[in-house]
Amino acid sequence: MKINCPNCNKTLNVPDEKIPQDKDFKFKCPNCKSNVTVPAGGGALSADLPQFEGVPTSTPTSPSLLDETRQIQVPKAAPGALAPSLESMMDAIEDEMDILEEGSLRALVADPDNLELISPVLRKMNYLITSVKSSDEALAKLQFNFYDIILLNERFDGSDLKNNAILQYVQPLSMDTRRRMFVAMIGKNFKSMDNMTALTNSVNLVLGEADFSNFELIFKKAMKENESFYRVFRKMLVSTGREVEN
Repeated sequence: MKINCPNCNKTLNVPDEKIPQDKDFKFKCPNCKSNVTVPAGGGALSADLPQFEGVPTSTPTSPSLLDETRQIQVPKAAPGALAPSLESMMDAIEDEMDILEEGSLRALVADPDNLELISPVLRKMNYLITSVKSSDEALAKLQFNFYDIILLNERFDGSDLKNNAILQYVQPLSMDTRRRMFVAMIGKNFKSMDNMTALTNSVNLVLGEADFSNFELIFKKAMKENESFYRVFRKMLVSTGREVEN
């Protein structure tokens, strides 16, 4: 008798004399090892699926998402206390914010080597100076404060024009923010007040270190020109309704 295994569909030859007529006949398929049952009287064949250990006897009614964090124990904060991470964050914000009187003018100086030459001029112009010694410190300050003036050396913190972190922070600022900020970049090989170099690097002024003896004159002249330009620009914005006159 030819029998097709219902599980793997393999055709099997079973001697007729081995098949009883008055009761079900069971045998193991030599191909897939599943149990094949030949019902008494030649009914439909059935096959028992292979048995695997460790398989759940029931299927969940709805799948659950894998969540490997369920076993992580999160320590509970003391009643009324801030979570440590939030408390640390608030301390960091307070450390980096310069709390000043309204209307104060601020200057960020990222040039420790020339600070002694820069600071007297800025103080004479009534700017409050924040001096930084690293790119990380500068970026932390810039995240929480607005500075009217930024003076940076192209080689600040071991950088150059291609990877100066402060310059990379300033360049993508929105026009509304950027035009309220005067950025001067100091370099060893710069030609002072070279407008094309300034435009290329998205700064308002480039200053050669060789011209530091005339720093005050050059700086004030550049700021005056910048103020005159944006005065006209702001008038245009007001006349076209894009800005409200102060």
